[in-house]
Amino acid sequence: MAARALQKRVDRKYLVPQPLIGTVLERLAADYRVAHAGDVLVGRYETIYFDTADRQLFDDHRRGRRPRYKVRLRHHCDRRLTFVEVKQKGGCTSKARLEMPFSGGVADTETPAMPWQTTLAGRARQFVDEHCPIPADRLMPLVWVTFWRLTLVGDGIHERLTFDWNIEFGDRDTTERLPGLVIAEVKQAGFTNSSPAIEAFGCLDLRERSLSKYCLATLRLASARAHSFRTGLQAAERLTA
Repeated sequence: MAARALQKRVDRKYLVPQPLIGTVLERLAADYRVAHAGDVLVGRYETIYFDTADRQLFDDHRRGRRPRYKVRLRHHCDRRLTFVEVKQKGGCTSKARLEMPFSGGVADTETPAMPWQTTLAGRARQFVDEHCPIPADRLMPLVWVTFWRLTLVGDGIHERLTFDWNIEFGDRDTTERLPGLVIAEVKQAGFTNSSPAIEAFGCLDLRERSLSKYCLATLRLASARAHSFRTGLQAAERLTA
């Protein structure tokens, strides 16, 4: 897993109908291995995304600006780990993260632990200020996302895959679920179509989509402008209808 950390990488996303996952995994079995999440194969994740009051970080994603950033607090519930993370998207994706004392929920609860009083203070604030051009004191928690994740690592391939499902998100007032949808992401050291995963998705007529869980949640919760995400959003809505 350490050899496939890929903190600097190319991210490629796919929206997969949940009934198709078994077929996808069968096609990948010869080239990838499952990475454990603590003592289990499938891990629960809780994430709080921070943005400015006028959603400047989201707006940069909507406009396709580069570099653009995401700032989040992510809890790996089964491994009892918490990280402050800053993701930067330029020509590729790079992620800086700082481990913090674990403060998430527990893996067997259905109620996400999303305290809206969460602030970026102390080491977390300094870390964000070092890696994001928007000062931490302008950022506030606006969206939470929870999901279950299966992670595969390439066996001889410098690549990692994640499959996220049971996706739920919300803000202070609203909660939504995305039943039937799996968001798959291929994380590559460099862009290439010579990948068993990319070939498998192509054979199954699954198209690459530029739509993250954060942007999807923001579009659904905040009535944000969606023109640049229209194709991906429509595909997600068809799968969850």
